[in-house]
Amino acid sequence: MIPLDELKYSVGKENYKVNQFITVFNPYVYEIRDFGEDQYFSTLHMFTRKPYDIAVELFDMGIDYQAITDWDLFYETIIQVPVAYTCILFGKLDFTEFTRCINPENGSKYLQNKNNAAFRIDEAVYRKIVTYLRYVHFISEKVEYDAGNAMAKKFLIDRMRRKQKKLLKDLALGKVRKQSQLSNMIKYCVNNCNFKYDYSTVMDLKLCLLYESYYFIAHNKERDNVMSGIYHGVIDTAKMKNKDILNMIPDLHK
Repeated sequence: MIPLDELKYSVGKENYKVNQFITVFNPYVYEIRDFGEDQYFSTLHMFTRKPYDIAVELFDMGIDYQAITDWDLFYETIIQVPVAYTCILFGKLDFTEFTRCINPENGSKYLQNKNNAAFRIDEAVYRKIVTYLRYVHFISEKVEYDAGNAMAKKFLIDRMRRKQKKLLKDLALGKVRKQSQLSNMIKYCVNNCNFKYDYSTVMDLKLCLLYESYYFIAHNKERDNVMSGIYHGVIDTAKMKNKDILNMIPDLHK
C-alpha cells in the first residue's frame, strides 16, 4: 500500500497529483450524475479491477487469472479507452496517445506517450493511481479466491459464469432491475439524522465524502446496536473475536 495523505486528498477534497503529467480528479456527485453513473463506474473499473474480477473473460481468452497482475490488465487495455470516458478522472489526459513498450535491459513494461518522450507510465506510477482510486472509492486491495489447483479454479470460474448468465437473464426478463449504487447511498444518508445534506445539497459533495459518510453512518448504526446488546447483557465482549465494531473512529477502508 502506497501511503496516501487522507487529510489532503480524501477529507481535504484535493485532486491527487501523481506527477507533473498526471492529476487524478476528485469528482463531485453532480459531475457523476451529469457524466452518467454507469459510464463513470465502468471507467473506474478499467483502472481498479483485478484479474479475478474478469476471470471468466480471461479464461475464455486462454489466460489464467492467477498468472497475471492488475498492472498487466492496465498495460494491455488502457490505451484503447478514449478520453471521452477517462476525462472525468483525468481531464485532458488521453491514454490513446500512448504506446506499449518494454525495457530491453530488464524486461519491465511501460507506456510511452507518443508526443512527449519524458512522459511514461510505469508500474510505480500506475500503483499511485490505483491506490488513490481504490482508497477513495472504498475498493478492497485484497486478492480474493486464489484457487489452489486447476480443478478448484475451473469450479470457481464455472460458478462465476453461471451467476453472470443468471443475472443477465433475470435483467432481460425483468425479474430484477439494475440498481443505482449512488442513489441508494444518497437515500440512506439523507434519511439519517446524522447527515446534514438533503437531496439537493448532497450533489455538491465530493464523491469520496459521500462514501466516507455512508460507511461511517453504517458503522455507527451497527456499533450502537452492539453497544445496546452489551449494555443489556446479550453480548459478552470477552467472546467477541473482532472488536473493531466498538471503535468510534474506525479505519473503514478495505
